[in-house]
Amino acid sequence: MAPVRHPPVVLDEARLDALAGYAILDTPAERGFDDIVQLACQLCHVPVSLVSLVAGDRQWFMARVGFPSCETDLNSSVCAHALGQPDEILVIPDLTVDPRTRLNPLVNGEPFIRFYAGAPLVTTEGHALGSLCVIDKATRPGGLTPAQADGLKALARQIVSQMELRRAVATRDTARAEEQRAYAIREALRETQMRIAALGDDLDGILEAVVAGAMRAVPTAGGGVIELLDDATLEYRAVHGSLAPHLGLRVSVGVSAGGHCARTKSPYLIADADDDPHVDRGHAATLALGSAILAPILRGDTVLGVLKLIAARPRAFTRGDLDIIGLFTSAATSGLTEAKARADARAKDVYWRGLFDRLSEGFLVGEVVRGADGRVTDWRHVEVNPAWGTLLGIDPATVAGRSVREVIPDIEEEWVAEFAEVVATGRPAEFTRRIGTLRRWYEGRAFKLDDDRFGVIFLEVTQRVEADTRRAALLAVGDRLRDLTTTAEMARAAAEIVGRTLGATRAGFGRIEGDVEAIEVEPDWTAPGIDSIAGRHAFDDYGNIRTHLRKGDALVIDDVATDPRTRDNPGPMRAIDIGSLVNMPVRERGRTVAAFIVHDVQARVWTPEELAFLRNVADRLEVGVARVRAEELQAVLNKELAHRLKNTLAVVQSIATQTLRGVTEREPVEAFERRVLALSRAHDVLMQKSWAAARMRAVMESVLGMQADLDRFAFDGPDMDISPEAALSLTLLLHEMATNALKYGALSANAGMVRIAWRTEDGMSPSLVLDWTETGGPAAAAPTGRVGFGSKLIRMGLVGTRKADLRYGLSGLRAEFRAPLTDIQIQVH
Repeated sequence: MAPVRHPPVVLDEARLDALAGYAILDTPAERGFDDIVQLACQLCHVPVSLVSLVAGDRQWFMARVGFPSCETDLNSSVCAHALGQPDEILVIPDLTVDPRTRLNPLVNGEPFIRFYAGAPLVTTEGHALGSLCVIDKATRPGGLTPAQADGLKALARQIVSQMELRRAVATRDTARAEEQRAYAIREALRETQMRIAALGDDLDGILEAVVAGAMRAVPTAGGGVIELLDDATLEYRAVHGSLAPHLGLRVSVGVSAGGHCARTKSPYLIADADDDPHVDRGHAATLALGSAILAPILRGDTVLGVLKLIAARPRAFTRGDLDIIGLFTSAATSGLTEAKARADARAKDVYWRGLFDRLSEGFLVGEVVRGADGRVTDWRHVEVNPAWGTLLGIDPATVAGRSVREVIPDIEEEWVAEFAEVVATGRPAEFTRRIGTLRRWYEGRAFKLDDDRFGVIFLEVTQRVEADTRRAALLAVGDRLRDLTTTAEMARAAAEIVGRTLGATRAGFGRIEGDVEAIEVEPDWTAPGIDSIAGRHAFDDYGNIRTHLRKGDALVIDDVATDPRTRDNPGPMRAIDIGSLVNMPVRERGRTVAAFIVHDVQARVWTPEELAFLRNVADRLEVGVARVRAEELQAVLNKELAHRLKNTLAVVQSIATQTLRGVTEREPVEAFERRVLALSRAHDVLMQKSWAAARMRAVMESVLGMQADLDRFAFDGPDMDISPEAALSLTLLLHEMATNALKYGALSANAGMVRIAWRTEDGMSPSLVLDWTETGGPAAAAPTGRVGFGSKLIRMGLVGTRKADLRYGLSGLRAEFRAPLTDIQIQVH
């Protein structure tokens, strides 16, 4: 019989590839497809219904009712004709007269079919893979009713949907299987590396670990060996599985597959030992070798040996398996290199091994959870490693399939949002973030895996982050206390920094009364919703808590409900929102005189590092308070000294007045009195800063204001703190200059003015330059005759430097005075 002519689309390569992509031919029957052909029979009132998939050389029935065979050749296929009209149902009322089917073996012989209707199975890409057909053994001139035709099309679409779903599930399962195998390979490699690190310089142990790990990663292997190169031979040094009996076997490099791998320094796949040119047949028979994979173990360009895995059956391995054992040869190289290094320097081995043992990386695979609108609302744990559980303090066996919000209620939103961003953009993200409910900080890297899945590698860095925070807090405490001037301000500032740093709910400072009988708490810092406890509190009202403070030890209570000192009556503590507390004592002359207090509304374990931090803060606060008290006492002393010094100057002036009362020349006497008064004014300015410094402009205004109205002076220069010595020198100098200006210069005229300008000049020795310029007065002339005391003071210049340049001109006197800046300003040591 001549072959039947079918539409060309039957042999279209794209269509056949699409069919192959579903991997459904010759698979077992499935209930979902069987139900559809049953429905088709009932819908169209026929005894036979088939789901027919048309391949290049046959048609195969994925589901069938009333038909004995599961497949036929293409000459017997009616469904193949349906492929030519993918948008329509093919209906043949009488198969015996239709030219396409009248010679069909199924028409002219068993089962003698007469009527056919088939709805093409068309994929979303437009490929017709076969048809859902109904068959009758009697002709049906009327074909199908419209309802039957629509129903048959709907069922055909349902079949395609079922096939798409089946393929998607298979793809997912394949991806998971590949992911699981990749994970198994990573785990095998990780375990191998850990074993190598733990074995030190045990060479045989390292080789055994590499072979065992490679066989776990490639489970099709029945045996494994590392053949170490020894001159012209390879020695079976580490053996596993079927090769275990051959420990110590030696083979020639020149006539073996292992030798070929070593010579070429390249991986080698033996697909079938019977026809491989590098396999010795006798050797293969001894080893029961059917196929094998080999990879060289290299150190730089030097071959150390060969890793070989074998199987009894041919073609047991793939090229991908070669890549896998390459990972283990790298581990072997690393292990052998480290073993040699350890043997050469055992001290370094201890360091590196200890460093490796302290590594504690956590790993998880997560999958985002989306809401009805497609937005990510959560993510679930697909897989976590044991270190994950150690780092989070959660049993890793309890989290698979559960979302992060279920595992860690109230977790911060950033833990969901950032990983969602990684999945959305594909860009990795690095993070350092805290899980508040766990009180732990983590640092790591998140990266996308596929679709909605991502991976995270991380470490716990709580100690580091909190240590950094505490160090910064100590610096902040020092900075704040340095600028504050009252005990209450200092206590409040330190309390706020401590409370926020430790995540506490209350912090404060108080003075101890009597023999640790009560504490007077300064205004404290509290978290939102927590009341202040500023005021007086008797210790005995809160339990047996005085003993530690009396001895100068810190009072540390992790849980007021269970601590033996408070558990009998925790109510008073609870009433003021205390679940746990620390009272850090401040000692003075062997007595507890104050305490820094920290409270948490919840029970918590106070770590040694936190207690050390509190001790530092308490010490710094006590130093700051002592400074404020010392400054207050110094201010009192300074006032008393100022009062006595002014009295002394007044006595000196009175004595001078009485002593010189008989002197007929009054001008020298009055000059002396004015100089004493100028010194008194300088003293007043210095007292404003407790004789530690004086503001330069204030000194000028104080001394010149005695001589004339200040609006007759123009001041131009940067104000600065100057030393007490410089203030006294400047006072006497300006007093003499102003006195001369009143007698002979610009201030003797109504319109006369004096401009006083000063500046600093950089250089090898930075200097202060003071300019005195008179205008609007009579012409200036140099003094003649005997030089008086005032002129000598002027010539001495600032702080006795004698750098005074006096220029007498028609417009008035101009003077320039210079002094080293270091002699003028306050020196900080």
